[in-house]
Amino acid sequence: MLWQAAIFTISSALVSLLSLVSTALLARHLSTHAFGSYSFSLASLQLAAIVFEFGLFASAARLVALEATLDKREVIGAALLLYLPVGTVFSLFVFASSFGVDAWFQTEAGMALRIAAPLAIAIPFAYILQQLAQGAGRLHVASISALLMQVLLVAFLAVFVGFGGELTTGRGLVLRCAAALVAALAASLWLRPLFRQLRRSLMEILVHTRHYGFQVYVGRLLSIGTYNMDVLMIGVLANVNSVGVYTLAGSVAGAAGLPVMGMSAALFARMANTPRIKLRWVYASIGIGALTTLTAWALADAFVSFAFSSRYGRAADLVLPLAVAQAVRGVTTVYNTFLSAHGRGRELRNAGLVLTGSNIAFNFTLIPPFGAMGAAWASLFALIVNLIAHVIFYRQSLRLPTQVEG
Repeated sequence: MLWQAAIFTISSALVSLLSLVSTALLARHLSTHAFGSYSFSLASLQLAAIVFEFGLFASAARLVALEATLDKREVIGAALLLYLPVGTVFSLFVFASSFGVDAWFQTEAGMALRIAAPLAIAIPFAYILQQLAQGAGRLHVASISALLMQVLLVAFLAVFVGFGGELTTGRGLVLRCAAALVAALAASLWLRPLFRQLRRSLMEILVHTRHYGFQVYVGRLLSIGTYNMDVLMIGVLANVNSVGVYTLAGSVAGAAGLPVMGMSAALFARMANTPRIKLRWVYASIGIGALTTLTAWALADAFVSFAFSSRYGRAADLVLPLAVAQAVRGVTTVYNTFLSAHGRGRELRNAGLVLTGSNIAFNFTLIPPFGAMGAAWASLFALIVNLIAHVIFYRQSLRLPTQVEG
């Protein structure tokens, strides 16, 4: 477990560093308005990607973790086969919705989304890959795949700009999706799926989805009422320039939650066979989150000006509330992972409802008068409420009998 968490944390740190490099390249070579449109487009893709999980892959991940009557690689093979129609429908959805996005939001993202739609089939895979990898105890596959994607993106951008290419919102999004597609193909092969007894594996996944996975899916879908929803709401209630500033601040603050998320992801298989959360996991998440938050806050001013230029100086002011929010999210992930590993779909769904309600309330209260700063504080307040809900539902779950699927 420790080496899996270490690899996840190290690779996530490198992913964050390379993400900052790619973001800096885009921010410096796009206008402020175009960068805001790019950030909005990517956030909308990532939010929509969560919708297209449907609980199928959470169920597959738990089947793999519990080592049921099926071979791990057979379940992975069936899950990858299920992903093909899911990813295809996702691409069609992106293309169709692109015709209305500019009218719904204050942005110019429609053309970029239409151009990138075929390659966008890879966007939901990153989330699904992490579930399958942590269920199989091979979290390093997801970690290194994410790192590969960022390496490719930086390389694509550097070559494009180096040869005199003019970056646009659409071209930046295409390069991002292309890097994700190559990394997804590599990770699929690395998981070494087996495509035998497909009917049996597919039926097991569908049964678990009905009894467990769909409730987890609803909870997770509602829980994504944080960062990506914030970006969309800024696009509606503020303006596209604020979207860019908020995105940059989020990229700087994001490192605060990475170590704890790595620890939680690596513990998934162990939590599935552990009756309760160990206090040392919670204390470690609090300590690590506090340290990374202070570091992000201390370096924010100098880093934003150096990496992204003075045009985005306002982003540094948002780093503190967003870094604290990431630290709180890291602690919550410990409880969320435990509930997920134990098939507590009802508790996860209820926690998601709490988060979505509080996030919408805080966003509508704070974004109109304060813009991106209001969104940053709204994220923090909503995630604090979410943590409290997770602790309450976790304690309630200890008094309930273990859920049995099938």
